Amino acid sequence: MNIAHRGASSYAPENTFAAYDKALAMGTNHIELDVHLTSDDHIAVIHDDTVDRTTNASGPVADFTLNELRALDAGSWFGPKYKGEPIRSLGETLEHYKGSCTSTSR
Repeated sequence: MNIAHRGASSYAPENTFAAYDKALAMGTNHIELDVHLTSDDHIAVIHDDTVDRTTNASGPVADFTLNELRALDAGSWFGPKYKGEPIRSLGETLEHYKGSCTSTSR
């Protein structure tokens, strides 16, 4: 079993499609991701309680709508190649990677 924590977060910005794509290319069969509820009751894929560390903004995830989170740059902190990488919803992420890896829940 090969589990990619936040995707291939040593190679691309964590919890982004870039990190998940890299993890799959490296042969992972499980992707562990983190989620938080937005102010408009959507589930966003982001590790921290705040957007401070991994975006160009600051504040609690719970204070942003999903559309506001999507407009943030969640990639530049990792490197210029990832500028503009968005925060995604859980539904969008699951749909995009449907069939790409094994799903497990507890």
